[in-house]
Amino acid sequence: MKLELLGQARQWIVDTGQWLWNHPEVTWSGAGLTALAALVFLLNKAWAALGRKDSAPPVGNSSTVTQKSIGDRNIIGGTGPVHVKETHYHYAAPEPAPVSAEATRLLPSEDDIFLHREDELAWLDKHLHPDRIAAVCGPGGMGKTALTARAVRRLPPDRFPDGIIFHTFYHQANTAQAVQTIARALQLSVDGDVQQEVAAALGSRQALLILDGAEEADDLPAVLALRGRCGVLITTRRKSDCGPLRLDLQPLPDDQSEEVLRAWGGEAGDQEAVEQIAGLLGGWPVALRLAGHYLHSTGEPATDYLRWLQKEPFRELGESEEHQAGNAALLLRRSTAQVGEDARLVLGLAGTLAYDLLATAPMIALLEDDERRCRKAVNELVNYGLLERRRKRLHIGHALIHEYAARNLCLSTEALARAAAYYIVWCEEQTAAGLPGYALLDDERVHCLRLIAACLKSELWREVKVLVGAIDIYLDRQGWWTEKLAAVEMNLTAARQAEDRRDEGWCLNELGYTCANRGEKDQALHWFEQSLPLWRKLGARKDEGVTMNNMAAIYRQQGRYGQALELYEQSLRIRQEVGDRKGEGTTLNNIANVYMNQGEWDTALSYYEQCLPIHREVGNKIGEGATLNNIAMIYRAKGEPGKALEYREQDLAICRKLGDRAGEAVTCWNIGTTYYDMGDLAKAEEYIALAVEIKEAIGTHDAEECRNYLERLRAARQGA
Repeated sequence: MKLELLGQARQWIVDTGQWLWNHPEVTWSGAGLTALAALVFLLNKAWAALGRKDSAPPVGNSSTVTQKSIGDRNIIGGTGPVHVKETHYHYAAPEPAPVSAEATRLLPSEDDIFLHREDELAWLDKHLHPDRIAAVCGPGGMGKTALTARAVRRLPPDRFPDGIIFHTFYHQANTAQAVQTIARALQLSVDGDVQQEVAAALGSRQALLILDGAEEADDLPAVLALRGRCGVLITTRRKSDCGPLRLDLQPLPDDQSEEVLRAWGGEAGDQEAVEQIAGLLGGWPVALRLAGHYLHSTGEPATDYLRWLQKEPFRELGESEEHQAGNAALLLRRSTAQVGEDARLVLGLAGTLAYDLLATAPMIALLEDDERRCRKAVNELVNYGLLERRRKRLHIGHALIHEYAARNLCLSTEALARAAAYYIVWCEEQTAAGLPGYALLDDERVHCLRLIAACLKSELWREVKVLVGAIDIYLDRQGWWTEKLAAVEMNLTAARQAEDRRDEGWCLNELGYTCANRGEKDQALHWFEQSLPLWRKLGARKDEGVTMNNMAAIYRQQGRYGQALELYEQSLRIRQEVGDRKGEGTTLNNIANVYMNQGEWDTALSYYEQCLPIHREVGNKIGEGATLNNIAMIYRAKGEPGKALEYREQDLAICRKLGDRAGEAVTCWNIGTTYYDMGDLAKAEEYIALAVEIKEAIGTHDAEECRNYLERLRAARQGA
């Protein structure tokens, strides 16, 4: 009975909101809006108390706009975000417009030379459709990815109207990375429950997901479970990854093998020797390609190459991955013996980094900043087919070449330290540059993670620590939580090996903060509870206060306001004791947030008014802007939009002075909604349009949603 009554009350709120949206000419008083908001809060709280937390969305089907935030996170710097949200209820929002197929056209790279496989291409054309999972299965180097690249380019455009999304699991087995690839392609938020967002987005789309190298995925079924009505194409070396629609890729027949070898090798010479080489290589495409590149690059007679192959028996082509790796290693030893030491060093770096596009700058740094040496080395590798030029970057020729380089051309500790030194300086520069730098870091993120792992393996503890620190802010602000967890966990291992207790504490706090951002609150508390006694043992009072603040933030998010206030007050005493004025202002702001969450507007306002002059005293402009924004929320909740507007305009001036584009967008949005409260729809449209323009320029996750809201507002004005 209680649930039924609550459900009816919730539905009344939804219906009322729908009616209000459809009648923009009706203006509620501030008291009326406050009462409605309070009723929403109480109904949701009662619903949760009756155990229905996950059974229904919040009343009003609202979207949220997250304000700039302030709090403690970063142990080294002492400050970081604890998020404060203000919710505007946008009733009866339509489904987001589908992302264009062109926007989601992520395709595997296509080989320069692709011959035959017509029957296989026809099979894929027949079976690649929405709602179907097809798989191409075969040993490494059989040409699965090359076949896929050719097949998807031959599909009619209307087969998958919502685009094609490609992800490779090679050297990135974590399925969370695949989910993030899909989310980014669909322009979804990477905050919160990413899997849920991806599943919802794919459920109404007809796209093709290409999952390459699925044998390396740590949980392939978890990705497949999100596909909705999308088609899926899997490439794998493992038959158990495949369903009923499986294409077993076979070696090329002798006549086709010879043609492929000649296509890569050019005028290789003696016809009989070429035929015998093709026969020894067993129709294995990657072997034909490597041998052809070698013959073309060296000009070595085919008879001499054949004689060498016969002395180094090429193992029979089979299912065993051990055989394939051995076969590739045999051919690659021949090729790498022909290039210089600098070229082998560059190839070793490529094997150390990820199997992805490569920049030349780290290669130059590795060769002691000698660009001429680097150019010569790269040209040698390209000449032998070990590297390929892709636009302005490079790519290692094949996954098996990458594997060979990683195993057999390992960098020395000194060379690895040089590579790390380059990436540390470069990452620090890009992080300092803000959003333009983040765009460049996107291209190097996977390489940084591989390099951190290599440094950890080589016991370069300092390099691990500094490189993680160089990319930490970027990973945090861009929402790469999975990658950040991996990086900080490696840092934690290095810190413990080096017996660096302070760095260990930083890692524990960062792990807790990152888990909190992922919604894993219990795990976050687990990490924070490990760091707190460590700080006390070290006598690090300031860091102890930071961790208390972070634990309090979790309690506040869980609605445990009493425990949150207790910890915040302990943190405040510590910060006052050690003379940390900036931290004192931060904690006062966060205490105010607790009271604001409980609807105690006047108490919250008194704390905000205490911290505002502290922010100004210490020059904490970000903190000042956040507190001005929070004060504006109080006045808006109290039904004083004019007063709220004054504070928002001060916040906007700070954002623009600091060049904080994301903060400017949020503040413009909030100014727009405040004008909406005041009934000035023209001004509301002006500021909301500016917010949307900035959001679209910098690519925020909610840009499309905000654009939809703007269009509805314009429609409402025209119909008024």
